[in-house]
Parts: sequence; C-alpha cells; structure tokens
Amino acid sequence: MKKVIFLVTAVCSFSLSAQTIFNIRNYDVPQKNWNTFLELHDNYFGDIEFKSGGVVIDWIRIGDGEFNIRVGRYGDMNNWGIKTDMSEYEGPNFWTRRNLEIEDSGPSYAGTSVYRQGEGGKHNTQQRWFLKVQDPAKFLAAFKAFLKENKKVFGDRWISLVAYTIAGPKGATHSVAMSGESWMELEQVRAKVFANGSAEKFLNARGSVEDVYSVMHRRMRHYNNERNRAKTYKEMW
Repeated sequence: MKKVIFLVTAVCSFSLSAQTIFNIRNYDVPQKNWNTFLELHDNYFGDIEFKSGGVVIDWIRIGDGEFNIRVGRYGDMNNWGIKTDMSEYEGPNFWTRRNLEIEDSGPSYAGTSVYRQGEGGKHNTQQRWFLKVQDPAKFLAAFKAFLKENKKVFGDRWISLVAYTIAGPKGATHSVAMSGESWMELEQVRAKVFANGSAEKFLNARGSVEDVYSVMHRRMRHYNNERNRAKTYKEMW
C-alpha cells in the first residue's frame, strides 16, 4: 500500500496540471516488413484528424536487441481520440493487416508528461534514459537547473521528462529523453556537460536515483494534425 501511495504522490508532485498522457508498445518487426508496416500506418494514421496529440514510430537503433520498433500514442487526457469518421471496417482491417507484419509484441506502458522544452528541428535521433526516482520534486528542480545552465549547449533540441503511471519499463518510474542530430552528436553533447561540471552538479543534486537502462531511437514517422495536413509525417521532429 505504501508503494502505491508513493507512486501517486510522486506523479502528482511532479505535474498536477499536466494534461498530456501517452502509451507505448514495443514490437519485433522483421526489416523485410518495414516498408509495408510503415505504409500501412501512413494510409491509416496519415489521413486521420486527431482530437489531440498524435502517433510516433521509432526504430530502436541501440538497445537490448529484443525489440526493434516502438510505437507511441500521445494526447490530451481530456480530449483523447480521433475526429475522423471511419467505417466499422477501417480500423479492424488496419490492425489485422498490420499485425501480420509483426513477429512479436513486447511490453507496453503508459504515463504522463512532466516537463518538456525545445522542438528538435530536423533531428532524427533520440536517446532515452530510464530511471527510478525516489524524490520527484528534488529531481525536477535539479533537472531544470541543469537545463538552464546548459542552454547554449542544448539549443532548441527536444528534451522531455515523463513519469510512468502504468507498468514502468523494467521498474522505471520516470525517463528523460533528448533529441540529437546523430549518436555521435549526442556523445559530443554529453562530453561538453561533463567537461563544464554541470553534469556532476546535476547528479549530486537530483537525489536518490537508480539508472535502470538507456536506449537510442531513430524517428521513422510522426503523425499529428499539422503534419498530416502538410503530408510531412515522414520528416522527423
């Protein structure tokens, strides 16, 4: 019971006013099926008008190797769903055909957005760090101070902090994600924040945190109303 109370308190202390929620599912899709897998999504999600948010598809480029595709749906928890009228057959037809391209389905989880900044421009790469955070408020304060101190280093890259409310990945309570031009560019950024001392300051100020694991994604698709109208969902961030 204490663990449940702590989790609710942890999430609420981070973001009582947060509206954006998300759910994630990992898949093993053979590379020979990728084109068909993506085309099916283009034909379905690329023509949808969402009530809010959208859908992203990422290639898990560096990870534990068990699953290679990550699909996420995000949106306003008070305005979730789609506006587009669809026949009773369109949805079932899409899901049935899509599932034929999937070798195996992995874990799924859900959560809420806590903090984000930046847009990422044309960045196509993202690294995500999964964490077990004991003091969410202390972590958030240290995180914001770290970002402010490195404003010039990070620029307008997309940086996000989320809290998991259902089935945290491998027990993680939160994760931090950062976009970059490439794996090498993110390594260069990492070197800069350790060289200027801000990374060590952040690690000492964030409270008790267990680093669970990290992965690197490459964005393949991003569907939302703006991108769908302009047919730019094949572009990155």
